[in-house]
Amino acid sequence: MPALPGLDPAWSRTLAVADAAGAEHTWHVLDNGVQDPVGTLLCVHGNPTWSYLWRRLLAAAPPGWRVLAPDHLGMGFSDRLPEPRSLRQRVADLGDLTAALGLTGPVVTVGHDWGGVISLGWALEHRQDLRGVVLANTAVAMPEGDLGPALIRMAHAPGVRTAVTVGTPVFVKATTALSRPALPGDVRRAFAAPYRSPERRRAVGDFVADIPFAPGHPSRPVQEAIAEGIRTLDVPALLLWGPRDPVFGERYLADLRRRMPQARLHRYEGASHLLPEDAPQYAEAVAQWVTDLGTAPAGSAARPAGDAGRRPWTALDERSGDDAPAVVEVGGATVTWSALASRVRHLAAGLAVTGIRPGQRVALLVEPSADLTAAVYAVWRAGAVVVVADKGLGFAGMRRALRSAAP
Repeated sequence: MPALPGLDPAWSRTLAVADAAGAEHTWHVLDNGVQDPVGTLLCVHGNPTWSYLWRRLLAAAPPGWRVLAPDHLGMGFSDRLPEPRSLRQRVADLGDLTAALGLTGPVVTVGHDWGGVISLGWALEHRQDLRGVVLANTAVAMPEGDLGPALIRMAHAPGVRTAVTVGTPVFVKATTALSRPALPGDVRRAFAAPYRSPERRRAVGDFVADIPFAPGHPSRPVQEAIAEGIRTLDVPALLLWGPRDPVFGERYLADLRRRMPQARLHRYEGASHLLPEDAPQYAEAVAQWVTDLGTAPAGSAARPAGDAGRRPWTALDERSGDDAPAVVEVGGATVTWSALASRVRHLAAGLAVTGIRPGQRVALLVEPSADLTAAVYAVWRAGAVVVVADKGLGFAGMRRALRSAAP
């Protein structure tokens, strides 16, 4: 593999793995090489990228965590195949690879683009090892009444597909041209490096052909089973979203959130389809999220039973990426969950700076409003006790309330 910007050559390795039919194929994998890891991030790229997409996450891996980023068979620097691979086979291939690597839990899957549905297929088949799910600009189903992403449907047309995805590098280059500001030239060349000839681009066209737009498509039942199956995944989830994506728009994000209501959402407003390139800070965000999860697989004894271990602000934290209204004030003004969570964090930090310590009492004289809601949660988050002073108490009553709040 050639030297590429941001990619440590020590991460690159190959291994031969037999598939379900007994055929042996050579996989290319990026692996940060952590021995005896506390957990593993399994990163699955889409089309027409390759494992290079995850280089920042390998560099920013949480302490003790292994990061594995394979190239799909036929993609990146893995073996080219004589026949197309279906969605079902792609999920099985990934399972064969992780078995050969001896991968055990806890595992957090990370998927982008069409790698999202493949990673979720793996997750559903390895629930016992699954600790969490991260998805970036992907889709698992077409929302009702939707015909699919227009750009992909254009590339899907039989008369167009071969020309733009295999015969020429148009599709490969167009994917990295979506970012604004434009990606550096050496990075765009790195993404194109494994796809320099029609023979090496054949799986790019095969991936597009396997998108099950029509109900009768062979991969449609598998895609629908995965889309429905993720409703039963009882693990934390993180959605990373670039809203300028011309491929996966807001309707796909809304569909994912309906299927995974437990998911937290991080929006990167300037980002387009290639979110890991457009929002490089995503790697640190994922690393922190994974660190906060801990390492116990879902369902283990380390997971609090019922509401044990939850705090008054836990539900607010869980919706800190939600842009839906959280507080509606008289007159119609709204504050979103994400804005409220941010305000609470800053107020709690300010209280700590001023000397408020756990167990101390804090008197609040604030009109019923979003400000009062934020203040109450901030006091709780700082570990202090709220004493609400109602202006209707009068002067004497207020003095009593303030005295009771005194440490």
